[in-house]
Amino acid sequence: MPLSTVALVFGALSLPLAFARHLCSLAVVLAFYGLVFGLWGQRRAARHLLRYTAKSVRRAQWGLRLSAVGLLAALLMWALWASGALLS
Repeated sequence: MPLSTVALVFGALSLPLAFARHLCSLAVVLAFYGLVFGLWGQRRAARHLLRYTAKSVRRAQWGLRLSAVGLLAALLMWALWASGALLS
């Protein structure tokens, strides 16, 4: 499936970057792109049945899930940094 590996990599990278000190904004961008690519891939897979391998479809689903978790974590950490709750 096109961009399934990209969605997986962006989703996987958004998680550790969400917890890095000032890289929350980069994590939000990567997670957003991972979500967009994952949703686009699922839409193409639903439209063209049996065109893509099961491994590629699973890779896109994992990318979508990791991106969603990474986006939530990045937004949470961004809010915590902005409120000053994590400043020591």
